[in-house]
Amino acid sequence: MTERMRERPVRGDRSPGNLALVFRDFGKFEAPQVGARLYEALSPRVAEDVELLELVAAVPASQPPPNLLFGAVHYLLLDRRHEPLARYYADLGGDEAPGEAFEAFREFVLRERTAIEGLLRTRRVQTNVVQRCTSLVPAFAHVAGGMSEHALALVEIGPSAGLNMLWDRYGYAYPRLDGSAGQRWGDLGSPVQLETELRGERELPELPVAIPVARRVGLELEPVDVADDDAVRWLRALIWPEHVERHKRLEAAIAIARRDPPRIVAGDATELLAGALVEAPGDAALCAYATHALYQIPREGVQRIYAALEAASAERVAWFVVIEGTGREHSEVFVHRYEGGRRTTEHVANCNPHGRWLEWLA
Repeated sequence: MTERMRERPVRGDRSPGNLALVFRDFGKFEAPQVGARLYEALSPRVAEDVELLELVAAVPASQPPPNLLFGAVHYLLLDRRHEPLARYYADLGGDEAPGEAFEAFREFVLRERTAIEGLLRTRRVQTNVVQRCTSLVPAFAHVAGGMSEHALALVEIGPSAGLNMLWDRYGYAYPRLDGSAGQRWGDLGSPVQLETELRGERELPELPVAIPVARRVGLELEPVDVADDDAVRWLRALIWPEHVERHKRLEAAIAIARRDPPRIVAGDATELLAGALVEAPGDAALCAYATHALYQIPREGVQRIYAALEAASAERVAWFVVIEGTGREHSEVFVHRYEGGRRTTEHVANCNPHGRWLEWLA
């Protein structure tokens, strides 16, 4: 076993030593990938602080401790701009250097320990990173190119508030590899306009004019109600403070969702998927998808998802688009095709965890 492998934290282990590894890992790999400078600076300091690690032990085994801790603090700060800590949060108007934030962060957390522990025990990381749709669109186009049906019957696993279920109500810009203007797609008049950088050696294939959707449904353990201001506030709290544009994009996507909310069924997706696949229109292609959701599902639950798709494929072809990543390097986009109970898998792309860049491989 290499030294790099030994340094990996164990999922669900809430011992101080393992939590320290989790925060060091987050600060070294995950935060830099997405430009989270404040959390990059705070994470290694949290990893060395016994009191903070003791508090973070309240995080449920299925949830990522750094995201929940930083989200809980951000949630409390959103209406407390007078706090000294707020001076380090760009979305709250702060402009102080992140490297100087730890003492103010520690003081705030310990002072608000009861409220923060309550949030750590009861809240879940349910981010809706709308920018990830820049990776979903070409993956759906890839599926559409390999199916005989006219439209997709979509089932999202873990959609949170369902903002990524509305992917075809946004506008997209996909530049060419040399950075010059490339393809535009979607609703170019939408208040949500997304752009990603293309990397690698292959230009993105020509996208179809439209990708028809016959049905869409989300399966979510605890759906986020876009009409609930507190629920929306929690979504905002999970966005990194430096990502001011993401805060604006979230507001615009929420406005679209409030006008016509997507259908989200509350419950365990691993148990509900089989029924959702059976209910899909017979003349549409079955396509389940998940974006950074499977990592929160226990292994046996993921196996139930695969089993449901295998069972459905006894009658018709089924697809499963998955965007996941370790957080150490990049995320990966896989398209699984099920037919007759058998699965074939294609690694169609690599991407930034937040959709900032896309490397097309297929």
